[in-house]
Amino acid sequence: MLEVNVMAVSYADNAVMAKAHAMYGKRLTKENYNDMLNCKSLNELANYLKTRTYFRSDFDALPTNIDSTQIEEILKISLLKKCEKLCKYQLSAGENFYRYFVVQNDIRQLMTMIQLLIIGKPEKYLSSLPPFFNSKTDIDLYDLAKVRSYSELLGVLEHTDYKKILERYRDNYSDDGMFILIENDLNKYRFSFLVKSIKLSKDRRKKKEIYETVNYRLDMYTLTRAYRLLNFGSPNKMFIRDFGVQNCTNFSEKDLAAISEAKNATDIVKIIPNTYYKKDFSKVDFKYIENATREMLIGQQLKGFRYYTNPTAVMLCYLFLAENEVRNIIHIVEAIKYNIPADKARSVLIGTES
Repeated sequence: MLEVNVMAVSYADNAVMAKAHAMYGKRLTKENYNDMLNCKSLNELANYLKTRTYFRSDFDALPTNIDSTQIEEILKISLLKKCEKLCKYQLSAGENFYRYFVVQNDIRQLMTMIQLLIIGKPEKYLSSLPPFFNSKTDIDLYDLAKVRSYSELLGVLEHTDYKKILERYRDNYSDDGMFILIENDLNKYRFSFLVKSIKLSKDRRKKKEIYETVNYRLDMYTLTRAYRLLNFGSPNKMFIRDFGVQNCTNFSEKDLAAISEAKNATDIVKIIPNTYYKKDFSKVDFKYIENATREMLIGQQLKGFRYYTNPTAVMLCYLFLAENEVRNIIHIVEAIKYNIPADKARSVLIGTES
């Protein structure tokens, strides 16, 4: 019986990796990106995605005049469907990392609703999730769609961990600077949840690969947030130290102290060449912090995707690469919507040469 179970787990592990590699093989090409950048309207872009890319089934039923919000929603649902496919294989392998992706999506839904509450348009919230996520989330998405105030949002979250996190912002959630604090608290919960999942992983030998990809992501998140906050104002240094999750970093204590003591955003850029990330940072043409950290992440995740042997680590890398692809398309959507020249739009696309 034990032999059968081991064989079943091994088969499921192999299935996760094979499926991820097959899905990656359908990725957008450099030619696809060039064609999309030359589209003159959102309808033309949507038709291109439907007829010339693997997104064809997602754009199967196109409205006569599609808008940017509809395209973004279709792309985000497409990403969740990819995650759903891999989570089902991963769940059959006996691992519970799928829960992390449920939490990640929960937080995205909550951040969207909070943004809408801040601008006074909660009725604009819409969400149509694949069955897998509908069945796994602790949030009643039907009730979430009916929320019209922050108090009502807390009511919907009554029996979830999210209520405790968001409760402290009940009276000031819409004040200047609060959104980034809320986002940080929710993301810290997300990252901590991921780390707990790693610790519970059954294959201790291969945890190293998962920590590699997670540590890299957390450190890029820390750099981006610290840079943006310092550009915005002068945050408390302990707040910057609070971005990460304990013991999940490639930064030394000296690096973390330097980041938290930075006087301005430029200081953050000067710190990076003296850290673990010196080599990777030297390969990027720094213009914007988000572009630099994402470009570094793409390189690390792509390398991990190609060489890791842990199926969960491969899954994490693939989904990041797929998410980046969606982000690139959304940048093109915005360029078309606001009549931004193709060359300028191209400069913010990351990972299109892979």
